[in-house]
Amino acid sequence: MPRFRHYNVALCALVLWAAAAAGQEPAADPKPPDTTPATGKAAGSVPEVLRTTLDALGASTGVPDGGGLSWYPRESVRGQSAQMGFTNYQFGITAPVVTTDADLVFANASGRVLAIHSNARLETDNVRFPRSFSDYQAGGGFVHQFGDGWSWGAALNLGSASDRPFNGLAEMTLSALAFVRKPDGDQNGWLFYVVSASNGQLGRNIPVPGVAYEYHNYRLTAVLGFPFVTIDYRPTDSLQVEFNYAAITDVLFRTSYHFTDHARVFAAYEWTNVAWFRDDRPNKKDQTFLYQQQVEGGFGWQANQRVDFRLTGGYAFNRFFVENPGLGFHGRNRTDIAPGPFLAGQLEFKY
Repeated sequence: MPRFRHYNVALCALVLWAAAAAGQEPAADPKPPDTTPATGKAAGSVPEVLRTTLDALGASTGVPDGGGLSWYPRESVRGQSAQMGFTNYQFGITAPVVTTDADLVFANASGRVLAIHSNARLETDNVRFPRSFSDYQAGGGFVHQFGDGWSWGAALNLGSASDRPFNGLAEMTLSALAFVRKPDGDQNGWLFYVVSASNGQLGRNIPVPGVAYEYHNYRLTAVLGFPFVTIDYRPTDSLQVEFNYAAITDVLFRTSYHFTDHARVFAAYEWTNVAWFRDDRPNKKDQTFLYQQQVEGGFGWQANQRVDFRLTGGYAFNRFFVENPGLGFHGRNRTDIAPGPFLAGQLEFKY
């Protein structure tokens, strides 16, 4: 999952927890039947509103808590007499270290391995395509809620993203986030934040400031800001519409229909990018990006507020690897893969 979305959802999670910790009551709108996770804070656990958003971003690690597997069968590689397929394995965990009425300290860790099944070559360097790319992250965060409703928080993650993870400092990653939230009434608020990351399309260790406004009622949760938009809308008790955008190529549009409090079906469009540092790259500033668009549909089952399962199938297209410093689709060793189907499963645990 793209780096800025990790930050966006983590940021929303942290500030929403701060609002919950302040003991704010929902607005006086009639509330529909509860088909979404609770927004309160359970003693000794990460608050559900925080868990929901941290799951989506992995608190800037990009991997939901639990385990997942996705399989992309081999398809032809343009310009080569070769084929390429992927198997993606991922796991994550986020757990509280300290939880009080005013403070939260949490730790997280994640791993993601993209196994590449191919006889293709990197055309610019004329070497075999890497057999896998891995991304391992670990870190944590802190949130403090003041008595007047203001709050602040920070998160930090360290790791390595490469075909040879932890082989050297040039393959290490660092991501950081800090924010201040100013309440606006009982539910809403202004967010002022700074994010920085050593890999991805934007930043490259340059602190990127931003401002956003968050709005909540029982039908709509929206965070509108720079450089992202997050919207979760429930026009009816059964229908859910989600839209997420983060600069530059990070788009998710998903519609879900909830048959019951536990079962749902969904359809979605997603445009993503993932980045690693290839160990043998000539220019140490370059990253290897995988860009991909996909349409998908599936079934979800939420056994309870802590366990959720999704089975997804779909079609991936406009997908390619390219090596550059970011902010572009052209560069060295570009490798285009033909469109094809995929199948994925994800079991999430909310701590």
